[in-house]
Amino acid sequence: MDKQKILIILLLLIIVVFSIYSAKNVFDSYTSSIFEMGHSKGYTDAVSDVIKSAEDESCEVFSVYNNDKEVNLINIDCLYEE
Repeated sequence: MDKQKILIILLLLIIVVFSIYSAKNVFDSYTSSIFEMGHSKGYTDAVSDVIKSAEDESCEVFSVYNNDKEVNLINIDCLYEE
């Protein structure tokens, strides 16, 4: 092979490797962003559920669980009702 063909093959190989590397970075960024959005949505939903339970007009105690831990909560305004 002459030098020109070797140079062309080398440049094409560099372009292919760079393209694969760039595509991997874009994909990793995309999946990371999807994961963060899902995590944020789950957190928001959990907090909204706690607030909704606390605002319930029946003023009943409600439980919140996390793995093996459990706490009972009540809206403090319910404690001061006459």
